[in-house]
Amino acid sequence: MAWNLNEALDYYKRMGAPGDQNALISLLTEIQQEHGGSIPKSILPDIAAYYGTKEALLTALIRRIPRLKLSDMHTLELCAGPNCGKAAVLAKAAETLCAAHPGKISLKFTPCMRLCGKGPNLKWDGDLHHKADETLLRELIKNL
Repeated sequence: MAWNLNEALDYYKRMGAPGDQNALISLLTEIQQEHGGSIPKSILPDIAAYYGTKEALLTALIRRIPRLKLSDMHTLELCAGPNCGKAAVLAKAAETLCAAHPGKISLKFTPCMRLCGKGPNLKWDGDLHHKADETLLRELIKNL
């Protein structure tokens, strides 16, 4: 099953976040793991809005916990499974678009996301997108 930010937010809300700081730290740790070792700054507004809190609180908490890392980089993960991996045009477009934004996007090719019937699949900052094409990539990247 693919990781989903909204499901994680729901789960940690049931665990007491944001009032329970340990639950909030667990959520941030999970987000960091899902995003390759750092928490994208771009995800903080979504978390703050969901919990009705301020981004500044989340930023302060992240800075207070040494194992948590905040990043300006976005994460783009392309499925490289047997079906999605055949979309070489998408991979080439992703490489070209990422190269045009140095230091802003971390591009990763991941094993099969197990959603072959909906592919090509990609994740942008942890959000899953199906039937991905160059138009979608341009839309995701346009605000950098």
